[in-house]
Amino acid sequence: RPVIIWGAGPTGRQICDLLTGQGAVVQGFIEVHPRRIGGRKRGLPVWSMDKVNDLGDAILLVAVGAAGAREEIAAFVHEHDKVEGQDYLFVA
Repeated sequence: RPVIIWGAGPTGRQICDLLTGQGAVVQGFIEVHPRRIGGRKRGLPVWSMDKVNDLGDAILLVAVGAAGAREEIAAFVHEHDKVEGQDYLFVA
């Protein structure tokens, strides 16, 4: 499956590098930081959280380690009918 990484910071970029080094297809990043949205990281697009509604067959890897972020992201993706282990995984 293709991958979309939530978090375009250092952890997300490192995971992107590791995955692409193993041949995975990373489609882009999801980010909440307004200055990053619309830009590019590792040559890939950086989207807003709305991209969760349009993952296609990609799996979402959440690479955000900030305190409290996991709970907020989990609540957000659940509100958009995503299932942990099927549609997304926490990797940080």
